[in-house]
Amino acid sequence: MKQLKISLHIFLLMIKFSEIATIQLGDKKLGLDVPGDICYISHAHSDHVKNKNKKSIIASQPTIDISGMNYTEKIDLKQIKLHRAGHMFGATQIEILKDGENFVYTGDLSVSDGFTFKGAKIIEADSLLIEATYGMRDYVFPKREDIAHIIRREVMSRINYGNIIFSAYPTGKSQELIKILNEYCGITPLVSGKIAEISENYNKNGNKLSFINSESAEGSELLKSNFIGIVSKSSINPYDFRTKMTGFYGKPTYLMSLSGWNLKCRSDKYDVALPMSDHADYNELIEYVEYSNPKKVYVFGPFAETFSNVLRLKGYNSQKVK
Repeated sequence: MKQLKISLHIFLLMIKFSEIATIQLGDKKLGLDVPGDICYISHAHSDHVKNKNKKSIIASQPTIDISGMNYTEKIDLKQIKLHRAGHMFGATQIEILKDGENFVYTGDLSVSDGFTFKGAKIIEADSLLIEATYGMRDYVFPKREDIAHIIRREVMSRINYGNIIFSAYPTGKSQELIKILNEYCGITPLVSGKIAEISENYNKNGNKLSFINSESAEGSELLKSNFIGIVSKSSINPYDFRTKMTGFYGKPTYLMSLSGWNLKCRSDKYDVALPMSDHADYNELIEYVEYSNPKKVYVFGPFAETFSNVLRLKGYNSQKVK
């Protein structure tokens, strides 16, 4: 009997995300950021869109435009509701009504407002599938407005002496940064071609950003003076990039980074590394669960086990998923 209990415990810990995130609706399988007959896409980050060629989809229009998805039909079902998720412009949560109960999948979320998005609506749920990217007590972030003021101070104190380059994810974080530079610094930054393309879709959907494509004629002209630029995080090696930029332009290059991981993992690769994330921090995750008050919670993400344990100590029926 003891061996059976141990085996059952291990089995429960091994539950897969794809199992919870695949919902049977009649003769169709609805995939929540996973493959299915109908694909729900929570937001436009590449790790959630994956294959851009879809048949039947459920997604917000900004998510469709920003991600560049190709699809046959956009589905609207009576038993499904989409709610804002924060995290990035166009991101949604999905609420599914089935068998007299509701199931909510948050996708990535932020309860507080960003600069280009409104925070998540907290939904009361019978069953909740929630992310825990920062589901650990150590991860409580400063207010975004405070980070914006620090960015202004750091940018304005350096711009007369050299070029300032921000390394950021091209989708979501770069647009938050553009908005900060626009509104707090009065600056129109230069951005890489990929970031410009994504940002154009923000403008197309009514989320106005002011930026200059570095690959344009105007961008080429601005590169002749001190400039503030944003490049994709994955496209540079900070050490080599700084050396090359300083040598090419003959002036200092200041590198800056915005990431939630900067709260605990500071790096000498950057002159300024600030802890700003588009994910909910620990306190926001607790707030979401407490207001949602689910009968069952499934937790995914880097700190799924830690956060699930915290919820169990608070009396919730909680389980991590992989």
